[in-house]
Amino acid sequence: MNKVLLPLAACAVIILLMGCSNPTGSGRGGAPGSSGSMVLVPAGSFQRDSETANVSVITQPFWIARHEVTRAQFLAVMGTDPSFQSNSTSLSDPVQFVHWYHAIAFCNKLSLSEGRTPVYSVPGIDFDVLAFDDIPVPMTAPLNNAVWDTVAIDWNADGYRLPTATEWMWAAMGADSASRGAVNLTGYLKDFPGDDGTNDVDDFAWYWRNADPLRNGSGSTRPAGTRLPNELGIYDMGGNVIEWCWDWYSDSLPAGELSDYRGPATGADRVSRGGSWGDWHDRLRITHRDDREPGGRNGYVGFRVVRRFG
Repeated sequence: MNKVLLPLAACAVIILLMGCSNPTGSGRGGAPGSSGSMVLVPAGSFQRDSETANVSVITQPFWIARHEVTRAQFLAVMGTDPSFQSNSTSLSDPVQFVHWYHAIAFCNKLSLSEGRTPVYSVPGIDFDVLAFDDIPVPMTAPLNNAVWDTVAIDWNADGYRLPTATEWMWAAMGADSASRGAVNLTGYLKDFPGDDGTNDVDDFAWYWRNADPLRNGSGSTRPAGTRLPNELGIYDMGGNVIEWCWDWYSDSLPAGELSDYRGPATGADRVSRGGSWGDWHDRLRITHRDDREPGGRNGYVGFRVVRRFG
């Protein structure tokens, strides 16, 4: 693991550089601090698979980060960049080699830095003083931590959090951008975020064909936002790094209509979605879900943040 430490003053500079204006009525806005700009995802509903009765409902709009959290952003908030530098081109690339506990800690630390109410609480953990090295790193299977797995979440807090798998899917398919206010019946069929049936996946995603060492000898992440965004203006929803979600993983979802579904109450693995720079095209599909031990780390996995609207 490679660590880079910056003086507080340098971190402050990075935070200021990443800052944007307040959200506007256009549906696109900025979140202050190092979260980068945010995109407003509307409430709505969508068919999530080939069964017409399997409809997922998002009852509230939410903000989602336009970009995956970068190495520079993670460094500014956490004081450390854990990424494999051999799997990266620069600090502008998405952070990787972060497990699920790192991701939720980042969310809380970012919330605190902006004066927001943290979403997550873990017994015995004071996120005000938590250092990166205080976050557990499981070394033997199963790659879980019993204390951190009891994390509670305040869905009404105004701080940052990971998206649910349902929120991620809704945002990745472009929500209702094709027909405002209508149930999205076809988004689940998309081969990649931004797919319209005629465009080229290579223009939208860093994945095995354009970023893997088997193809070009220089396999790694690439700077965030250097491929085309999807219909909502969100970058790298497919490829670059796989993204952690909130949900515990289950092999299948309950049938029928699900409103604001947040996954099962318990589990062994967490959901991750979107595929990475080293993945085949099929892992970029809107419906693809990975199951991943929350304490597991590698050079393919990172995350992006969301927060409630209002």
